[in-house]
Amino acid sequence: MKKIVLSCLTVFAITSCVPQKQYQDLENNYYKALDDQSNTSKDLTLANLKIENLEKEMELSKNELYRKDTALSNTQAMIKQVQKEHDSNLQELYSALNSSGEKSKLFYNQLNEKETLVNDLTQKVKDLEAQIDAKDTEIFNLKRQILTLEINQKVSEATATPAKKTTTKK
Repeated sequence: MKKIVLSCLTVFAITSCVPQKQYQDLENNYYKALDDQSNTSKDLTLANLKIENLEKEMELSKNELYRKDTALSNTQAMIKQVQKEHDSNLQELYSALNSSGEKSKLFYNQLNEKETLVNDLTQKVKDLEAQIDAKDTEIFNLKRQILTLEINQKVSEATATPAKKTTTKK
């Protein structure tokens, strides 16, 4: 490109007289345009690198969200299982209370064991619910990070698009 422009300038200089000042102005404008093009190319490269980094961060956040969402689903399944055991133990407890007087001592001992088991299961349910709340908070924070990354990426793309328009106008 540079050779073509210089060749054209040489032919033009040979075929017609161009004042030295005008020639220098044209040459300065040419080199300035080359510098502007180089700077714009560097800016575009930096913007592309930023976009790639944002995409990598977003992918990591999505993977983290998937992993934590899976952990939450597993925890919820465990809570359902514990709840079933809890309900079953309560049913057995009520059955023990309704049994005959001859078996009352036996049932009384079983009742104490079941109450202890129910208390343990109730504590497990509370602990699992606390874990779910913590996981929900983590998922919410990850979703917010992904949204922020997507907004930053769109802003970067929007910022990069006007830069292309200004270079094409020159």
